[in-house]
Amino acid sequence: MYLQKSAQGAERLILSIPHRSCAKAIESNWSVSADGKVRAQGVLWLFCWAKTGMGSEQARQAAMSVFDQILPVRFADLDALLDHEYARKARYAAGNIEAQFERLLGTLSS
Repeated sequence: MYLQKSAQGAERLILSIPHRSCAKAIESNWSVSADGKVRAQGVLWLFCWAKTGMGSEQARQAAMSVFDQILPVRFADLDALLDHEYARKARYAAGNIEAQFERLLGTLSS
């Protein structure tokens, strides 16, 4: 999935999520290629922040806003499609889940 903002702008917005754990985890969970593509695991990591905010409503709302600002799919649309438990497990998948995630996203436009 390609960013709607620059990688630096997207990272700056993610760092604005008011939760220290989010800021500490960005390095290991958010990966953007030189052409602006975010790994599926990174999208799912941000999705989980927007879903729960790790117990902080302020962080949840901020993460949802960031999600909608930097990604081409709205959080609400993905939330209607995606099981949170799937996202929790898949965000840490060691292998390449891009094709599987792209198929899932393809159902949004169907």
